[in-house]
Amino acid sequence: MPTPPPRNVGSPNRPMPKGRALDPVRVLRRYWKGIPVWGIVGALIGTGAFFLFARVYPLYSGEVMFEVRPGLGEATDIATTDTISDKMVERVAATQVYLIKERSILTEAVTNRTIRETVWIEQFIDPATNTVLIDEAVDQLIEEVGTVIKKGTQLYGVAWSGHVPADIPIMLNAISDSYMRRTKELDDQGFRSNMELFEDQGRRIGFLLQDLNDDLGAFIQQKGITTLDDARFSAAMFEIQQLTEQATLSRQGLMGLKQTYLQIAAKLDGTMEPTMEDRLRAENDNIVIRQEQILESLQANLRALRERLGASHPQIKESEITVRATKDQIESKILIIIRRNLTAELRETDSLIQRTEASLERTEVEIEIKDASLRDLASNQSVFEGMESKRKRLEMQLDENQRLTSSLKLMQLRADASRVRRLTPALEPREKSFPKIEIMIPVGIVLSIGAFVGIIFLRELTDQKIRSASDVLIIPGARVAGVLPDVDEDPSGLEDAELALLTSPDSVFSESCRQAWAGINRSLQQSAHQTLLVLSAAPEAGTTTVIGNFAVAAQSSGTRTIVVDCNFRRPCLASMFDKDDGRLGVADLLADGAGLDEVIIHTKSGVDVISAGTPANRLFQRLGSEKMRSILAQLRDKYDLVIIDAPPSIVAGDAVLLANLVDAITLVVHSDKDERGLVARVLRELGQSRAEVLGVMLNAAVGTVGGYFRKNYLAMISYSEQDDNDE
Repeated sequence: MPTPPPRNVGSPNRPMPKGRALDPVRVLRRYWKGIPVWGIVGALIGTGAFFLFARVYPLYSGEVMFEVRPGLGEATDIATTDTISDKMVERVAATQVYLIKERSILTEAVTNRTIRETVWIEQFIDPATNTVLIDEAVDQLIEEVGTVIKKGTQLYGVAWSGHVPADIPIMLNAISDSYMRRTKELDDQGFRSNMELFEDQGRRIGFLLQDLNDDLGAFIQQKGITTLDDARFSAAMFEIQQLTEQATLSRQGLMGLKQTYLQIAAKLDGTMEPTMEDRLRAENDNIVIRQEQILESLQANLRALRERLGASHPQIKESEITVRATKDQIESKILIIIRRNLTAELRETDSLIQRTEASLERTEVEIEIKDASLRDLASNQSVFEGMESKRKRLEMQLDENQRLTSSLKLMQLRADASRVRRLTPALEPREKSFPKIEIMIPVGIVLSIGAFVGIIFLRELTDQKIRSASDVLIIPGARVAGVLPDVDEDPSGLEDAELALLTSPDSVFSESCRQAWAGINRSLQQSAHQTLLVLSAAPEAGTTTVIGNFAVAAQSSGTRTIVVDCNFRRPCLASMFDKDDGRLGVADLLADGAGLDEVIIHTKSGVDVISAGTPANRLFQRLGSEKMRSILAQLRDKYDLVIIDAPPSIVAGDAVLLANLVDAITLVVHSDKDERGLVARVLRELGQSRAEVLGVMLNAAVGTVGGYFRKNYLAMISYSEQDDNDE
């Protein structure tokens, strides 16, 4: 008896993702019928909410709009200016909407006698005193009143909503009137302030002008003159002008020298950096030039060394240090020479300053001597002309002040001088602003569908049932061996999945079985396995159906295949191949009541079958015996593949007995029935056996033949039918 090949106790799997991995498209496809239903429910809820709110909580809205006007540039302008900048409009509108909600304005609006006609004010009337609770009403109004700024226009406004349409115009017009009165008061206050300022300035100018006229008359009487000679064209005046020009030039030169002196001193003190000219002059010094030549020689030597030696060679390091030291020495020498040059310039500038000051002093003495003869003559004339000039300026200022005062009075009288104008009064609304049927129905639909989708996704997240391959991957250590679709979703119209590879070879289910078996067969061949145990975690998982189709797929590929029914509790493998489940089989072999050749059943499909055996000999305790091990060894010699059917592990321990006798195991899980916890427990138990767990076969998965895959399967079926017709 050949020794079976070594088997892996476990197989490493890739890390499993944490948490439940949801496929939104798959989930929505499964529950898509509920979306239109809940959409209709949402529409009904929205309609009901519309009528409910329309009856118990209707709202009517209104608004009063104002315009930001450019205003008048001058009081005599025929009309206001044509344009105003967007930034100015935005700033003015923002200021005004803040002013509209100012507490004093809303208080004035609430105290308006017309407000007592509204239903809104009744909630703030004290029954005991029959007075309005002003503060409470204003607090409520501050919360309810809204402001509007229309972008791209010069419009802004105030809006308010109430439950009674007749209240809207009363409230908004009261607020608007209060706001316009406050605006008018602010404009008048500004005009009054400006008027008082101009009048005070006019009185001050008048007093100054009167005092100046008095001083001028007194000056003429004191000097006893009626006319003055013009001293501007005398020889003394000509000489004074020349001396004055000379003195002016000397002063300018002296100022320049002093400024130069201060700059040089600042450079020496370190408060001011030397200029580029100072540095260039120092760099042109012979000492620096010689040092630069030495530096160029050192740099040339360094370049030669770098070409011959590596960057880390000691000579290169020493040469680099010498170059840096030479550069530092040159820079230090330049700074010393700059300081030497600046010191020399400072001494020279100081000498020039002293000479210039002496020359200026002599010139000024000469000017004073020459000026003495003209002083008396020019003094009186200068005083007189100065007083005349000052009087003319005061007269001009007084005229300008009077013109501005008149212009301000005229502007105050003009109605278009204000920067704010009310465009439209508030009107009683004819339609409700809330609720609106065109809003309530879509909102109801969105909320209902959103709640429905949220519930189904929450259910998917909390549900422990396995529905897709992604659910299998969540289980630690689990991997997907294959996925078989639900028969009801097969577009080929498959009615029975048992032996579908024989009865409906072109169906989607059959193609899925072939693909799944290809993966399992590849794993079996890689590890040279011959015996495969197929079992489920719970009953009704479709294990027998999977075994039958896998056996047909293996046999059709040339693999000698036999299936063994070890499900003593509910045998049905032989009957699937139209044979009797109660005939001699595995139980009789274990009881030594028959030989191996006697129990092997040959079927039309080419797959050989061993039934569970006669009911009297079906003792599951024998499945883990050495006799069973011997039977499997004999079957390995006769067949390339032995597929064993076992009862569900949750209801029987037979699978655990067989797991240590076979080479490989595949666990069949029924979609939407088996839970992850159960599958995880079974995988842990099977993982302790000597057989290799090839993975989980997901059966009857819903939604796997939809969308893109459905198109592929339909194309495959169509292609197969076309081939049959061509033949």
